[in-house]
Amino acid sequence: MPSQSRSRLKGPGTGFFPWLFSGLIPLLTAAMLAPSAYAQDAPQTVLTIDGQDFSINLVGTIITQLPEDIRRQPPQTYYDRIIDDIIDTYLAAEASRQSGVADNPIVKEIADRARDRVLAEAWIQQSVNDRITEEMIIKSYDDFVADAESRAEVRARHILVDTKEAAEAVITRLDGGEDFATLAKELSTGPSGPNGGELGYFRRGDMVPAFELAAFGMDSGSYSPAPVQTQYGWHIIYVEDRRVAAAPTLEQMREQLVQTLSIKMIGMIVAELRAGASIERMSFEDLSAAEAARRNNQ
Repeated sequence: MPSQSRSRLKGPGTGFFPWLFSGLIPLLTAAMLAPSAYAQDAPQTVLTIDGQDFSINLVGTIITQLPEDIRRQPPQTYYDRIIDDIIDTYLAAEASRQSGVADNPIVKEIADRARDRVLAEAWIQQSVNDRITEEMIIKSYDDFVADAESRAEVRARHILVDTKEAAEAVITRLDGGEDFATLAKELSTGPSGPNGGELGYFRRGDMVPAFELAAFGMDSGSYSPAPVQTQYGWHIIYVEDRRVAAAPTLEQMREQLVQTLSIKMIGMIVAELRAGASIERMSFEDLSAAEAARRNNQ
Protein backbone atom coordinates (compact mmCIF):
# COMPACT_ATOMS: atom_id res chain seq x y z
CA MET A 1 0.00 0.00 0.00
CA PRO A 2 1.17 3.57 -0.44
CA SER A 3 0.83 4.09 3.29
CA GLN A 4 3.11 1.11 3.85
CA SER A 5 5.67 2.52 1.44
CA ARG A 6 6.27 5.70 3.41
CA SER A 7 9.85 6.21 4.39
CA ARG A 8 10.74 8.23 7.44
CA LEU A 9 12.92 11.07 6.27
CA LYS A 10 16.36 9.93 7.27
CA GLY A 11 19.53 11.94 6.94
CA PRO A 12 21.64 11.16 3.90
CA GLY A 13 23.61 8.03 4.13
CA THR A 14 27.35 8.20 3.77
CA GLY A 15 27.40 5.66 0.96
CA PHE A 16 31.04 6.05 -0.07
CA PHE A 17 32.62 5.56 3.34
CA PRO A 18 30.52 3.49 5.75
CA TRP A 19 31.59 5.06 9.07
CA LEU A 20 32.82 8.45 7.89
CA PHE A 21 30.30 10.40 9.96
CA SER A 22 30.39 8.43 13.21
CA GLY A 23 31.97 11.36 15.08
CA LEU A 24 32.16 11.23 18.87
CA ILE A 25 30.64 8.09 20.30
CA PRO A 26 29.78 7.06 23.86
CA LEU A 27 31.98 4.21 24.97
CA LEU A 28 32.17 2.08 28.08
CA THR A 29 30.95 4.72 30.52
CA ALA A 30 29.86 8.34 30.31
CA ALA A 31 33.38 9.28 31.40
CA MET A 32 34.96 7.43 28.48
CA LEU A 33 34.32 9.31 25.27
CA ALA A 34 36.59 8.42 22.38
CA PRO A 35 36.95 10.73 19.41
CA SER A 36 38.38 9.17 16.28
CA ALA A 37 41.57 7.21 16.83
CA TYR A 38 43.74 9.64 14.88
CA ALA A 39 42.61 12.68 16.90
CA GLN A 40 42.96 11.76 20.56
CA ASP A 41 46.23 12.81 22.24
CA ALA A 42 46.55 10.35 25.13
CA PRO A 43 44.05 7.52 24.74
CA GLN A 44 43.58 5.07 27.59
CA THR A 45 45.48 1.81 27.07
CA VAL A 46 43.10 -1.11 27.64
CA LEU A 47 45.27 -4.02 26.50
CA THR A 48 48.97 -4.88 26.16
CA ILE A 49 50.23 -7.93 24.25
CA ASP A 50 53.96 -8.67 24.26
CA GLY A 51 54.66 -4.99 24.86
CA GLN A 52 52.22 -3.75 22.19
CA ASP A 53 49.61 -1.35 23.56
CA PHE A 54 46.00 -1.12 22.33
CA SER A 55 43.86 1.90 23.21
CA ILE A 56 40.23 2.62 23.99
CA ASN A 57 40.06 4.23 20.53
CA LEU A 58 40.41 0.82 18.87
CA VAL A 59 37.65 -0.55 21.06
CA GLY A 60 35.50 2.45 20.18
CA THR A 61 36.04 1.93 16.46
CA ILE A 62 35.08 -1.72 16.73
CA ILE A 63 31.94 -0.75 18.65
CA THR A 64 30.84 1.59 15.83
CA GLN A 65 31.02 -1.35 13.42
CA LEU A 66 28.94 -3.74 15.52
CA PRO A 67 25.34 -4.48 14.50
CA GLU A 68 22.88 -2.02 15.98
CA ASP A 69 21.13 -4.65 18.09
CA ILE A 70 24.44 -5.40 19.83
CA ARG A 71 25.34 -1.72 20.29
CA ARG A 72 22.05 -1.21 22.12
CA GLN A 73 23.15 -3.68 24.79
CA PRO A 74 25.14 -2.55 27.87
CA PRO A 75 28.84 -2.27 26.90
CA GLN A 76 29.87 -4.71 29.62
CA THR A 77 28.01 -7.48 27.76
CA TYR A 78 30.36 -7.33 24.76
CA TYR A 79 33.52 -5.59 26.04
CA ASP A 80 35.34 -8.83 26.88
CA ARG A 81 34.47 -10.31 23.48
CA ILE A 82 35.98 -7.27 21.75
CA ILE A 83 39.16 -7.55 23.81
CA ASP A 84 39.37 -11.28 23.04
CA ASP A 85 38.97 -10.56 19.34
CA ILE A 86 41.79 -7.98 19.44
CA ILE A 87 44.04 -10.50 21.21
CA ASP A 88 43.30 -13.34 18.81
CA THR A 89 43.61 -11.13 15.72
CA TYR A 90 46.93 -9.63 16.82
CA LEU A 91 48.48 -12.97 17.76
CA ALA A 92 47.35 -14.60 14.50
CA ALA A 93 48.67 -11.63 12.51
CA GLU A 94 52.02 -11.89 14.29
CA ALA A 95 52.13 -15.59 13.45
CA SER A 96 51.35 -14.67 9.83
CA ARG A 97 54.30 -12.29 9.72
CA GLN A 98 56.63 -14.83 11.28
CA SER A 99 55.52 -17.63 8.98
CA GLY A 100 55.94 -15.62 5.77
CA VAL A 101 52.24 -15.59 4.88
CA ALA A 102 52.28 -11.81 5.25
CA ASP A 103 54.77 -11.69 2.35
CA ASN A 104 52.33 -13.34 -0.04
CA PRO A 105 51.71 -10.72 -2.80
CA ILE A 106 47.93 -11.16 -2.67
CA VAL A 107 47.87 -10.86 1.12
CA LYS A 108 50.10 -7.77 0.97
CA GLU A 109 47.85 -6.14 -1.63
CA ILE A 110 44.73 -6.76 0.45
CA ALA A 111 46.47 -5.52 3.61
CA ASP A 112 47.59 -2.36 1.80
CA ARG A 113 44.02 -1.81 0.63
CA ALA A 114 42.72 -2.09 4.22
CA ARG A 115 45.36 0.35 5.46
CA ASP A 116 44.63 2.79 2.63
CA ARG A 117 40.92 2.63 3.45
CA VAL A 118 41.52 3.67 7.06
CA LEU A 119 43.90 6.46 6.03
CA ALA A 120 41.48 7.67 3.35
CA GLU A 121 38.54 7.80 5.73
CA ALA A 122 40.57 9.65 8.34
CA TRP A 123 41.93 12.21 5.88
CA ILE A 124 38.61 12.82 4.14
CA GLN A 125 36.84 13.18 7.50
CA GLN A 126 39.36 15.81 8.53
CA SER A 127 39.21 17.55 5.14
CA VAL A 128 35.42 17.72 5.25
CA ASN A 129 35.47 19.12 8.79
CA ASP A 130 38.01 21.76 7.75
CA ARG A 131 35.99 22.89 4.72
CA ILE A 132 32.46 23.12 6.14
CA THR A 133 31.85 26.53 7.66
CA GLU A 134 29.03 28.00 9.70
CA GLU A 135 28.27 30.31 6.76
CA MET A 136 27.76 27.28 4.51
CA ILE A 137 25.40 25.69 7.03
CA ILE A 138 23.36 28.89 7.36
CA LYS A 139 23.16 29.27 3.56
CA SER A 140 21.96 25.68 3.18
CA TYR A 141 19.31 26.31 5.80
CA ASP A 142 18.17 29.54 4.13
CA ASP A 143 17.91 27.70 0.80
CA PHE A 144 15.79 25.03 2.43
CA VAL A 145 13.45 27.57 4.01
CA ALA A 146 13.09 29.41 0.69
CA ASP A 147 12.12 26.19 -1.09
CA ALA A 148 8.53 25.95 0.14
CA GLU A 149 7.70 23.25 -2.42
CA SER A 150 10.03 20.82 -0.65
CA ARG A 151 7.80 21.18 2.43
CA ALA A 152 4.50 20.85 0.56
CA GLU A 153 2.18 18.27 2.09
CA VAL A 154 -1.03 16.64 0.91
CA ARG A 155 -3.67 15.07 3.11
CA ALA A 156 -5.45 12.31 1.24
CA ARG A 157 -7.63 9.24 1.38
CA HIS A 158 -7.59 6.37 -1.07
CA ILE A 159 -9.58 3.35 -2.09
CA LEU A 160 -7.52 0.38 -3.22
CA VAL A 161 -8.99 -2.38 -5.37
CA ASP A 162 -7.55 -5.22 -7.40
CA THR A 163 -8.62 -4.36 -10.95
CA LYS A 164 -9.02 -1.33 -13.18
CA GLU A 165 -12.67 -2.27 -13.79
CA ALA A 166 -13.39 -2.30 -10.05
CA ALA A 167 -11.71 1.10 -9.68
CA GLU A 168 -13.74 2.56 -12.53
CA ALA A 169 -16.90 1.25 -10.85
CA VAL A 170 -15.91 3.10 -7.66
CA ILE A 171 -15.42 6.34 -9.62
CA THR A 172 -18.87 5.87 -11.15
CA ARG A 173 -20.37 5.63 -7.67
CA LEU A 174 -18.44 8.72 -6.55
CA ASP A 175 -19.70 10.58 -9.59
CA GLY A 176 -23.18 9.59 -8.44
CA GLY A 177 -22.65 11.41 -5.17
CA GLU A 178 -21.67 8.61 -2.76
CA ASP A 179 -19.37 9.44 0.15
CA PHE A 180 -15.68 8.63 -0.37
CA ALA A 181 -14.93 7.49 3.20
CA THR A 182 -18.00 5.27 3.25
CA LEU A 183 -16.97 3.61 -0.02
CA ALA A 184 -13.43 3.14 1.31
CA LYS A 185 -14.75 1.28 4.34
CA GLU A 186 -16.90 -0.89 2.08
CA LEU A 187 -14.56 -1.58 -0.83
CA SER A 188 -10.91 -0.78 -0.11
CA THR A 189 -8.57 -3.74 0.29
CA GLY A 190 -5.85 -1.58 1.85
CA PRO A 191 -5.11 -1.38 5.58
CA SER A 192 -6.50 2.17 5.69
CA GLY A 193 -9.91 0.98 4.43
CA PRO A 194 -11.56 0.56 7.86
CA ASN A 195 -10.52 4.16 8.61
CA GLY A 196 -12.20 5.51 5.51
CA GLY A 197 -9.00 5.33 3.47
CA GLU A 198 -7.33 8.00 5.62
CA LEU A 199 -3.60 8.41 4.89
CA GLY A 200 -2.96 11.66 6.74
CA TYR A 201 -0.48 14.26 5.52
CA PHE A 202 2.51 13.15 3.44
CA ARG A 203 5.32 14.82 1.51
CA ARG A 204 6.99 14.11 -1.79
CA GLY A 205 9.00 10.94 -1.48
CA ASP A 206 6.73 9.37 1.12
CA MET A 207 4.62 7.48 -1.42
CA VAL A 208 5.36 5.40 -4.49
CA PRO A 209 5.93 7.63 -7.55
CA ALA A 210 2.66 7.07 -9.45
CA PHE A 211 0.58 7.68 -6.33
CA GLU A 212 2.57 10.77 -5.39
CA LEU A 213 2.38 12.25 -8.89
CA ALA A 214 -1.39 11.91 -8.95
CA ALA A 215 -1.98 13.21 -5.42
CA PHE A 216 0.24 16.29 -5.76
CA GLY A 217 -1.37 17.10 -9.10
CA MET A 218 -4.87 17.32 -7.65
CA ASP A 219 -6.75 20.21 -6.03
CA SER A 220 -8.13 20.02 -2.51
CA GLY A 221 -11.60 18.50 -2.42
CA SER A 222 -11.16 16.46 -5.62
CA TYR A 223 -10.78 12.78 -6.35
CA SER A 224 -8.82 11.18 -9.16
CA PRO A 225 -10.91 11.14 -12.36
CA ALA A 226 -9.19 7.94 -13.51
CA PRO A 227 -7.75 4.99 -11.58
CA VAL A 228 -4.09 5.22 -10.54
CA GLN A 229 -2.09 2.01 -10.87
CA THR A 230 0.81 1.06 -8.60
CA GLN A 231 2.42 -2.24 -7.70
CA TYR A 232 -0.21 -2.57 -4.96
CA GLY A 233 -3.24 -2.39 -7.23
CA TRP A 234 -5.58 0.32 -8.50
CA HIS A 235 -6.26 3.45 -6.46
CA ILE A 236 -8.86 6.17 -6.36
CA ILE A 237 -7.36 9.12 -4.49
CA TYR A 238 -9.23 11.88 -2.70
CA VAL A 239 -7.22 14.98 -1.71
CA GLU A 240 -8.67 16.58 1.40
CA ASP A 241 -6.15 19.34 2.02
CA ARG A 242 -2.84 20.84 0.90
CA ARG A 243 -0.42 22.81 3.06
CA VAL A 244 3.20 23.87 3.44
CA ALA A 245 4.71 22.57 6.66
CA ALA A 246 6.60 25.00 8.87
CA ALA A 247 10.35 24.78 8.47
CA PRO A 248 12.31 23.26 11.36
CA THR A 249 14.74 25.55 13.15
CA LEU A 250 18.37 25.74 12.12
CA GLU A 251 19.45 23.80 15.20
CA GLN A 252 16.87 21.10 14.54
CA MET A 253 18.25 20.68 11.02
CA ARG A 254 21.92 21.22 11.74
CA GLU A 255 22.95 17.56 11.71
CA GLN A 256 21.06 16.87 8.50
CA LEU A 257 22.50 19.98 6.83
CA VAL A 258 26.04 19.05 7.84
CA GLN A 259 25.60 15.54 6.49
CA THR A 260 24.22 16.84 3.21
CA LEU A 261 27.09 19.29 2.88
CA SER A 262 29.53 16.52 3.78
CA ILE A 263 28.28 14.29 0.98
CA LYS A 264 28.72 17.12 -1.52
CA MET A 265 32.14 17.94 -0.10
CA ILE A 266 33.30 14.35 -0.42
CA GLY A 267 32.40 14.42 -4.10
CA MET A 268 34.39 17.62 -4.58
CA ILE A 269 37.40 16.27 -2.68
CA VAL A 270 37.46 13.02 -4.63
CA ALA A 271 37.10 14.92 -7.92
CA GLU A 272 40.04 17.13 -6.97
CA LEU A 273 42.18 14.10 -6.11
CA ARG A 274 41.35 12.41 -9.41
CA ALA A 275 42.03 15.57 -11.39
CA GLY A 276 45.55 15.69 -9.97
CA ALA A 277 46.35 12.02 -10.56
CA SER A 278 47.48 9.99 -13.56
CA ILE A 279 45.09 7.04 -13.72
CA GLU A 280 45.11 4.12 -16.13
CA ARG A 281 42.29 1.63 -15.76
CA MET A 282 41.31 -1.50 -17.61
CA SER A 283 37.72 -1.90 -18.70
CA PHE A 284 35.85 -5.09 -17.85
CA GLU A 285 35.74 -5.99 -21.56
CA ASP A 286 39.52 -5.58 -21.89
CA LEU A 287 40.04 -7.59 -18.71
CA SER A 288 37.86 -10.41 -20.06
CA ALA A 289 39.77 -10.40 -23.34
CA ALA A 290 43.14 -10.45 -21.54
CA GLU A 291 42.06 -13.35 -19.33
CA ALA A 292 40.78 -15.28 -22.35
CA ALA A 293 44.08 -14.72 -24.15
CA ARG A 294 46.03 -15.83 -21.08
CA ARG A 295 44.03 -19.06 -20.84
CA ASN A 296 44.48 -19.78 -24.54
CA ASN A 297 48.23 -19.39 -24.20
CA GLN A 298 48.52 -21.79 -21.29
